[in-house]
Amino acid sequence: MVGEAEKRQICRKRFDGRVFSWALALLLPLFAAVPALVNPIEEHAVDAALFHVYRAVVFAAAQADGWLYPRWVPGINGGLGGPLFTFYSPLIYFLMTVFHAPGVPFALTWRLVVALAFVAASAGTFGLGLALFRRADVALAGAALYTYSPYLLRELFERGSPQGVAIAFYPWVLWGLLALAERPTGIRLALASGAWAALILTHNAGALLALPVLVLWWGFIGLRNGPRGALLTALALVGGLLLAAFFLLPFMAERSAVQLANATDTSWASPTTGVMSLGEFFAWPLVFDVGLANNDTGQTLGPLPALLIPLALAAAPFLARRGRWAEAVLAGGLALWGAFALWMQTASATPVWAAVTPLGVMQYLNFRWRLLAPLGLVTAIGAGLLLTMTPRRWVGPLAALTVVLGVGIALPSLYPSLLTHHADVPRDPTVADVQAFTLRSGFPDLSYFRELLPRWRTVPFTPEEADRIAASPVSNLPEGGRVLRWERRTGILEAELETPVAFQAALHALYFPGWAGYLDGVPQPLQPAEGSGYILMNIPAGRHTVLLKYEGTMAQRVGGWVSGLTALALLALAVFWRRPAVAQDLSCDPEQDKSYATVQDKSCATWMHLKPRWWVAGLLVGLAALKTFWLDPHTTFLRHNSTCQSIHGAQEQVDVWFGETLHLCGYAVSSDRVAPGEWLSVTFWWEISQPVDRGANSFVHLIGPTVNPSTGTPLWGQEDKQMGINWWRPGKMYRDTYTFRVLPDAPPGVYRLEVGWWDPQTQQRYSPRIVRGAGIALSEWNSLLVGTVIVP
Repeated sequence: MVGEAEKRQICRKRFDGRVFSWALALLLPLFAAVPALVNPIEEHAVDAALFHVYRAVVFAAAQADGWLYPRWVPGINGGLGGPLFTFYSPLIYFLMTVFHAPGVPFALTWRLVVALAFVAASAGTFGLGLALFRRADVALAGAALYTYSPYLLRELFERGSPQGVAIAFYPWVLWGLLALAERPTGIRLALASGAWAALILTHNAGALLALPVLVLWWGFIGLRNGPRGALLTALALVGGLLLAAFFLLPFMAERSAVQLANATDTSWASPTTGVMSLGEFFAWPLVFDVGLANNDTGQTLGPLPALLIPLALAAAPFLARRGRWAEAVLAGGLALWGAFALWMQTASATPVWAAVTPLGVMQYLNFRWRLLAPLGLVTAIGAGLLLTMTPRRWVGPLAALTVVLGVGIALPSLYPSLLTHHADVPRDPTVADVQAFTLRSGFPDLSYFRELLPRWRTVPFTPEEADRIAASPVSNLPEGGRVLRWERRTGILEAELETPVAFQAALHALYFPGWAGYLDGVPQPLQPAEGSGYILMNIPAGRHTVLLKYEGTMAQRVGGWVSGLTALALLALAVFWRRPAVAQDLSCDPEQDKSYATVQDKSCATWMHLKPRWWVAGLLVGLAALKTFWLDPHTTFLRHNSTCQSIHGAQEQVDVWFGETLHLCGYAVSSDRVAPGEWLSVTFWWEISQPVDRGANSFVHLIGPTVNPSTGTPLWGQEDKQMGINWWRPGKMYRDTYTFRVLPDAPPGVYRLEVGWWDPQTQQRYSPRIVRGAGIALSEWNSLLVGTVIVP
């Protein structure tokens, strides 16, 4: 029998270990979260710089006009507004608006979201690892691998996408489903359903990408917890879909009213392109260069997946031999999915992409590398399963080594301010700032391809049209007509007009399902104007009050009711479906128990937490502070430091001017010998002496010893680019890589590489002028010859 004093001592020891373990899990992401907070990451992450901060601004403006969930927002599309959040998952913008309410500037709200995403990734993976492996050291190893996975860092720092936040939330969904299967209650069902719904509402494509792992997880729970566990898991997933119905149903019903097809029309944004080699994926993370303005993380996933995925696959039969069938299926299934997702990035998978891309939702995937979104989770869970197979005395040291490797390998990537600067983002932009940006940037609807623009709008927006929209509610008022009074708010356009003749008014609002029109309080039919997409309404002669009101659609109302009723049902289950608490068995102590406390071993009904060593937590905080406040600003530790006179990675240093502004500092060629049909890469390092007001076009040609009979020119390979040098900043170099395939019928011989620039407005080339450089020469085509390549 265990005495009361001993019981209290055991409980106290477990509590202290639990607090310490969770403290480490929350401190672990400091090396990523702190740079997210102290650097202007919203300007160096392309999607955040162009879209997400501004989307939060119009979201908050619509909420200020009384819309809790604003499907239609103001400020975009030249001031006409648009159905942005009917189609883009809104949860991130709810969160940013909450942060902004007490006065946090919008730019900083994005930083908070990213920092919290890293914390959520670590805490969620740690909680999942505890539930799955019942050891805090193993759970921390998985948390380190997942939080610092290169794909997650790229999504949050380089892309600046809510998809990264969704990926950070993946472990919470799996944890919620496992907790429900292990101990079914109404609260756990509500939490599991809510986690899945939150993932969908954070990024719907991110949720779709998680489905293969969710299917494997459902099978694992079915094997581990039986049919009841599988049924409860399915019920929670259905509940999450129903909770998100207010977003999903209108998305599906109204998607034909916008131009989603635009997102699939661009070749570079198709999964059929973007081939990568496995060597590129398993390379070590790139080391950033403080002399470059356009560092990037590349597509690497780091070396650990190359090690852990095959090991997890090999471990599956050993787990089965030990009677751990559910874990064997999980390890094998995750490893096979990871291997398949990696293979789908290679050239050999291109025919598969060509076949499946036109089918349904696959065409909106855009980039084949998105398929790798769950790979960090595959690696983290696989590592945990492998650690549980090692001898007990090795688990702690191997888990600690895994934490150090997971964090250490990622350290060179944790300099977000060295990534490409995409745009200056105001600290706290207004709706007027948003409108000015959309007109200036060519993204009127705050999307890349204008895919969220109502389909009836087919002509470009101009600043002159925006001025007319701001000055009047109608574009075609008859001569002698007057606007006596008018007002525009989110979802409402109201005007009092006086007209001497009847006319069909083209009102300054974009036609879209959900708009209702009233003339002196009487409902009126509406129709779209061709080209402009304005709403047309018939107005008789005289003085009238015209009202346009966005009242929503049947799909929106049905979706709202479905979500509301599901929430009420889950709330009722949370209140009334309870189970009595199970007293912990205090007769055993996992630190003394010789059996391994895995999911298959519940003889000791507790988790093995870490023995409190608070100096470890202090060391973590101290190292993060040392790196952030001394090493990073005062040294070039973990970074290169190139100048135009000394470039890391350049094979040749040169001094060549193209025109009066573009300066070539150096170049490198991937190989001086390449066979016909093989790929060749050439990298240049450029800088500008002063800002330029427009972009330019560049090219690299492979000039052969003979004329290519198919083109009548000596070109046997080339790549052309449209370069946004008007975004470049003086004082920094820009690395510029060209990759092309040598034509399969290229004859043997010595080839020259040619590089040049030309102005797309004047069609004139920038004349090169050589100041210094070996092995380079001016070409007869007003360009520069660099390097030689032998084709055998």
